[in-house]
Amino acid sequence: MIELQDTAPLYRRVNSQDSGGTFTDSDESENHFTVEEAVETIGFGRFQMKLFILCGIFSAADAMEMLLLAVLSPVLRCDWLLQDWMVAFITTSVFIGMFFSAPLWGYLGDSYGRWPILMMVGAWISYFGFLSAFSPTYPWILILRGLVGAGIGGASQGFTLFAEYLPSKHRAKTLIIYQLPWATGSVLEILLAWLLVPWVGWRWLVALSSIPLAITIMGFKFIPESARYLVAAGETEKAMQILKSAAKLNKSQLPSGKLKCEKEMPRGKISDLFTPEYRRTSFQLWFIWFGIAFSYYGVILASSEILEFHKACAGETSLTDSKSGCHCNLLTGSDYLSMVLSTLGEFVSLPFNFLLLDRLGRQKTLAFDLFFCGLFFILIQICTSQGMLTFFIFCVRGFATASFNTVYIYTTEVYPTTVRSLGLGTSSAMARLGAMITPFISQVLLGHSLLAAVLVYGGVCLLCCLDCLLLPIETKGREMPQSAAAKQER
Repeated sequence: MIELQDTAPLYRRVNSQDSGGTFTDSDESENHFTVEEAVETIGFGRFQMKLFILCGIFSAADAMEMLLLAVLSPVLRCDWLLQDWMVAFITTSVFIGMFFSAPLWGYLGDSYGRWPILMMVGAWISYFGFLSAFSPTYPWILILRGLVGAGIGGASQGFTLFAEYLPSKHRAKTLIIYQLPWATGSVLEILLAWLLVPWVGWRWLVALSSIPLAITIMGFKFIPESARYLVAAGETEKAMQILKSAAKLNKSQLPSGKLKCEKEMPRGKISDLFTPEYRRTSFQLWFIWFGIAFSYYGVILASSEILEFHKACAGETSLTDSKSGCHCNLLTGSDYLSMVLSTLGEFVSLPFNFLLLDRLGRQKTLAFDLFFCGLFFILIQICTSQGMLTFFIFCVRGFATASFNTVYIYTTEVYPTTVRSLGLGTSSAMARLGAMITPFISQVLLGHSLLAAVLVYGGVCLLCCLDCLLLPIETKGREMPQSAAAKQER
């Protein structure tokens, strides 16, 4: 149960020797508090709920653009008589855009703030998403969806900003619940496709999928800049005003004294990801992000292909169109229903993380999620009823989503404020590398051998499970560091 207030005072005397503070002699007789102490004392209340709603709507709209890929591929395959590799490259083009843009958005977020980048990203995705509906030929859909991907590469700014206002007591559980808007957007996109594609075609689906994000941008004026970022940027007065507003909205108070005035810290330095404390963590996290995205988007893209295999296994249809040599089987009502049901696995996964994160810690919870994701991936190759097949996909979606949710939380907590967006951005880039490769497994290799494809996915999940257990830093109960230099000094 999340308490709406947590106003237990956290006072700490800070002198001029701690983390680069710049105080005068008159300051030495006063109490000072850090932004971390301010966030802890303000507690969880209406301020965080406002951010949850606004950032959550953004996450749901972002999910609609991502899940569009799962329902768009079978339609374009039939409309334009595309071969397997051409269908796979539509998805890959999106992740190519994300791969190159994610580190850049992360650098800009650490250098210029979370809020302006979030605004730019929202407008970018919506604009190019809408233009995609008018793609006249195959090359145009590749270009425009690639540009959409370039915008989606910066969507994690909303997650970062929200996490930086959460007190440690509520951070893990709240960020688990933050997965709900994404899962909701995923289900809505499939329902929208089920409603529109059979009647008015895929272009209407693509156009309407971009509108929620455009509407969301209007609410961004109610989202404040990150106080942690402002302090790192030396803008203490602006941070203090936001923290005062947050305390007032939560009906709580700031600690006594003044907000600690920091020297402006170097921000967005990629070398900070490879200091002795973070080097091993960074490399291991990159592989984990790669594997999770490889598996998560793999099961999303493979869902329609697996359903086709089930039909062939049951002797209901042929996989290959005799005229074109392409796999042309439009999704039926029962296929859409199976996709909706399997997507509901993203909701079911949340209680597992909710119970385990603060008990087992981040590393063991992530390993648990990845182990069962790999196990159920391997079970998909069994020729069974559509109901049992849907259950296997449901479980893979659930544990893959739980893995993504946990690794987002871990990455946000492990890196300091000065490189938090960059750390999340570079990790996201590695994830997009996995997502760029996965269409050639889920839509090309799977077309030749379902067994080979699911063994690849299952194997990657199990390797990532082992990687999680070997991570050098556990972030459970750990303070979110402000800078890499300050962390090393302590």
